Amino acid sequence: MNKITLIFILIFSISCKSQTNIIEIQNRCNVGFSDTDGSTYLKDISNIYTPFVGIWKWTSGNREMTLTLIKQTKFHITSGAFNFYKDRLVGYYVYKENGVTIIDTSGDNLMNEYGLNVDFSIYCGGLVGDSSFQDIKKDKSFVVSLEKLSPTQMKFTGKVGEGTYQIGRTPTTVYLGSTFPLEMFFTKQ
Repeated sequence: MNKITLIFILIFSISCKSQTNIIEIQNRCNVGFSDTDGSTYLKDISNIYTPFVGIWKWTSGNREMTLTLIKQTKFHITSGAFNFYKDRLVGYYVYKENGVTIIDTSGDNLMNEYGLNVDFSIYCGGLVGDSSFQDIKKDKSFVVSLEKLSPTQMKFTGKVGEGTYQIGRTPTTVYLGSTFPLEMFFTKQ
């Protein structure tokens, strides 16, 4: 009987060790969790990303931008000391003027952990935003927020992020403005 009890305790201990600690991604600021042990999963339980998934288009006169957003579930982050999982909203965009492509990020490897041109997060409290939406042509990054206005309409609002430029001993070229507007209203295609 002792051997059976010991085996049961051993199996139970091993199975407890491999369990995933699932945390609602929008509530992560209110919960202590480890982002280094490989067992944490910041999950979009409330499906906040879902309404943003798809192909979105903005047009104004001779300018247009197409933004494609994809939800990745249980994406494994393993950079440096980090070792956890999270749901994320990534994608790419194509910006055109007069029918000529000015920026096309559709060739981006969306499986990269960091350094993506389009990578949105759910902020604590449920807002969807981006810590760095890249303007490739101007070599700038913008902080962007997305606001769902209706099932087919979305507002894109960008602003220059803090610490975007690093000016040191070497001369740095600073491009003024942005290639595309920092406030756009997209329609789902």
